[in-house]
This record gives sequence, structure tokens and C-alpha cells, in this order.
Amino acid sequence: MSKIDTIVADGNEIFRYGLSSILRDHGAFNICSEIDNGALVLTAFESVKPQLCILSFSMPEMEGIIIARKIISKNPDANILLLADDTDQKTLNEFLDSGAFGLIHKSAHHIELIDAAEKVSEGERFLGKQFSRMMTEEYIRLAKKKKRPGDPIKSITNREREILGLLTEGLTSTEIASKLYISPRTVEKHRTNLLKKLKLKNTAALVRFAMENEQALL
Repeated sequence: MSKIDTIVADGNEIFRYGLSSILRDHGAFNICSEIDNGALVLTAFESVKPQLCILSFSMPEMEGIIIARKIISKNPDANILLLADDTDQKTLNEFLDSGAFGLIHKSAHHIELIDAAEKVSEGERFLGKQFSRMMTEEYIRLAKKKKRPGDPIKSITNREREILGLLTEGLTSTEIASKLYISPRTVEKHRTNLLKKLKLKNTAALVRFAMENEQALL
């Protein structure tokens, strides 16, 4: 069975070495490159074309979240697992907007790391325990709110409902465009219209809205 070609990128040498060691010891991963500088990740990715890129939010020269967006803009099918320094809403929102497949906190147990790495390398979505808990708590909070008169859901078109549903599945604009046979620009236009209609700020808020109003949107 062939190993999973992997890039590991983190600015801290000790952490990076430990991360790579865990993956090597597992036996399923081939560490093609270890990178300590964010500006070098893009070049390494284009050179190696790995099945998996494990990338820290915090990187010298260029932040990991920016690197992830740049990689995905050129390689929509890139399998990126982000490692977060914080467990806050900002981090979760940035991840949801990035198009990356996985997110775990750096304090995660090595078993969770392996599980996340394997799933993301196969193109599956993975959300670490801390962040999954945050999403659940937010869903419960929103579900308890009473719907206000003049429900904005009534103004959402069928196409916008389709796009909203695909956003909740974690698809990027490029993936949605391919699935619906429309251009990425058209998808972005619909997404912008949804944000205006629902008076929301970002994709993460759209996803939460869709979760809260799942039945009403059917």
C-alpha cells in the first residue's frame, strides 16, 4: 500500500519535528517536505503536489490561513489540514471561509491528529473536538431563538437555497460552480446576495443560519 505524500509546515522546529515523527511512526505517511517559512509553502506545494498538506495557522512571513486560500485558489482539490493556535470564533470563521478540509487545535491528541490526517488526505471533512463543540453550542443557541416576523427565508430564491445547502456541506465556490454548472463568479454573486438578504457578515454565519433553519429551507 502506497504511503500518503505529505507536507508539514510549522514555524516551530520542535513542534514540526514532533508532528512529522508522529506521522512517520504511524507508517501511512511519507513526509516529502518540512517547511518553517510560510512563503516557501506555496513553492513546495507546487513542486511536490502532495496528497496532504498540514499547515499551521501561525507561520513566519505568511500566515497559514492566507497560504491555504492561495493554494486552494489554484488547486481546488487540495487536501489541507489546518492546525490552530487558538480555539475562538475568529479561527473557526476563517477556517470555514478558507475552503480547507480539516481543522484541529495544536493541543489535540496524536490519535485525533492521525484520524484527521487520514480523513483529510482522502478528501473528507474533519473538525477537531474543540471546534466541533463550538459549532454544536452555536447551533443550540441559535435554535432556541424565536423566528422574527417577516422571515427573510421567504426572500431566498431556489438557486440561493441550493448554494446555501452546498455551503453547509463545506464546498468551496469552485466546487459549487462545478456541481451546479455555473461560474465561480456567479456563485460568489449569489453568496453576496444571501449575506445582504440575511444581514450576515461571512460564510460561517451563513452556515450557522442554514443549520438553524434547515427545515424551513427545504
